Amino acid sequence: MKKKLAFILSVVLVFALLTGSFPLSAFAKISIDKTLKFGSDGKFTILQIADIQDGPVLKSITKQYLKEVVKRVQPDLIVLSGDNIAGKYCKSGIKSVEKMNVRSAIDDFMSIFEKAGIPTAMVFGNHDAECGVTKEEQMAIYNSYSCSLGVDEGEDIDGCGTYNLPILSSDGRRTAYNIWMFDSNMYEYDSEGNKLGYGHVTQSQLDWYVNKSSELKAANGGEAVPSILFQHIVVPEIYDAFLEVPEDTEGAVEYLGKYYVLNPENTVPGSALHEYPGPSYSNSGEFQCIKKQGDVAAMFFGHDHANSYSVRYQGIDLVCTPGIGFKYYGDCCRGARVIELDEKDLSTYSTHVETFLSYYGDQPDMMLRYKTYRNLEISQEERTKSIILYICLFPLISAYRLFRNIFIK
Repeated sequence: MKKKLAFILSVVLVFALLTGSFPLSAFAKISIDKTLKFGSDGKFTILQIADIQDGPVLKSITKQYLKEVVKRVQPDLIVLSGDNIAGKYCKSGIKSVEKMNVRSAIDDFMSIFEKAGIPTAMVFGNHDAECGVTKEEQMAIYNSYSCSLGVDEGEDIDGCGTYNLPILSSDGRRTAYNIWMFDSNMYEYDSEGNKLGYGHVTQSQLDWYVNKSSELKAANGGEAVPSILFQHIVVPEIYDAFLEVPEDTEGAVEYLGKYYVLNPENTVPGSALHEYPGPSYSNSGEFQCIKKQGDVAAMFFGHDHANSYSVRYQGIDLVCTPGIGFKYYGDCCRGARVIELDEKDLSTYSTHVETFLSYYGDQPDMMLRYKTYRNLEISQEERTKSIILYICLFPLISAYRLFRNIFIK
């Protein structure tokens, strides 16, 4: 009888996972206060994570780093800025299996944030929905976690996941700050269905933004509520913020036949431009709309895995956060961005990137693992040697990790 009951429960469990009846972490549901509010010290910390971009099973090196950066930073809010999963690695041609794969991919990182008890907001990138599971279906999966702040705003606005997140003052009496979350969509096509390039924020989203921003302004005594914005794909104005240079200029990146470097006159020290940014094919007028509204101090993007820059253009900071995942390419920039707000002066903010190398650069085993993955800053020959060495030394590396965890940490 017990065996039959166990079998029935197993079948029910598999069916529930396949049909999405509950999240993979449902048995560990945690109650989380999702109210965003400045602390008693007047501080509020955001951790932006870009381009995890992995399949149903997250690479262990990425998972380890995610756990470590969340533990060290202890943010008040985590923002996932798109390409949170790689949809193409979840494809199978069978909808139920694809949904299970997507749920598994999302669970690998959302379960970390839920266990840490940190509210988490997200937007989609161009790769998330490259499978049989729509963004709306994926949003429902995110929202099965008690830490999720995601919003499916419905059919009146293009895309999925365009919303705002108010941050209350430390006394809880007013909206002191605001965060805009924009779905920059996936790709743009011509009238014949040919792909032109990456997507962009559309007019329906901008109309919603202007209306909502004006509402917040009216409720704030006629003063614009200080804000920052997160989306995946960078705006085309990024190239206006760069310095156009001759083709043979050292470190220049090429885009549409022209060559660019960071402009020292408007660039924050420590910025890195290691690949050409990939904005939308068309300019939807998003940047100028936001500039006119006058509430956004900075726009934060992902998408370009090897870039880590902050440049000011027409009074707004354009900030790229490097990729954190190891499934796709990356380089020495790889990491997560910390953004710190201070209620005493909301006209500004501070930010920096917690890089993988700053965490593990002095650990030989982690650096060997780091080199076995596809990285832009090392040669294929060096990578191949690292892979062979890592395989050969894996038993010793495992023993070293165990020793370090028990006796050093």
